[in-house]
Amino acid sequence: CSYGEYSKQWYQRRVRGSTSDSAPDPDTVIRSLINLERGSALQDSRIKQQFSTIPNEVWNVQAVEKITDRKRLESLLKSVDNSYDLLSQHRIRLQTEFQERNKVAAMLKEFVMHQKEQLRNVESRLTEYQGKLQKVQAVRSQLQSHLNSLPDLTTVTTLEPLPEPGSLFGANDD
Repeated sequence: CSYGEYSKQWYQRRVRGSTSDSAPDPDTVIRSLINLERGSALQDSRIKQQFSTIPNEVWNVQAVEKITDRKRLESLLKSVDNSYDLLSQHRIRLQTEFQERNKVAAMLKEFVMHQKEQLRNVESRLTEYQGKLQKVQAVRSQLQSHLNSLPDLTTVTTLEPLPEPGSLFGANDD
């Protein structure tokens, strides 16, 4: 899928209703930014080279008045027409890029808002689990203290024999 398709799909979801579910995923944001830069009219070296080859007479209205040769004027008119077409096409590309950059800016804004919301949720859960961890640590400390207070049975060398079951329950041997 191209950048335009990703941004168009996201933009349509956004127009229908902006919810946190409509926030673009990071891969879409990254692809959109990369594709936007790859297709940038501002970065097009071919266009820049073509602009550099436009004759100075095309840019200078006063130079036209000085030309008296019809053949030269026709040649200049052709150069002006070609330059006009080139500039018109470039203007359309720039306008499209401007619109796409606005869509990406909106996408980034929605992405950042979603990330901030996620951050608040994670911070809340972190606080909750830190409280739970403290409670578990307190129980653990109490258990360790209780365990340490119990007698050490490994140091007892002799054990008293257990009483007979009958003597425990009051059975008489008369």
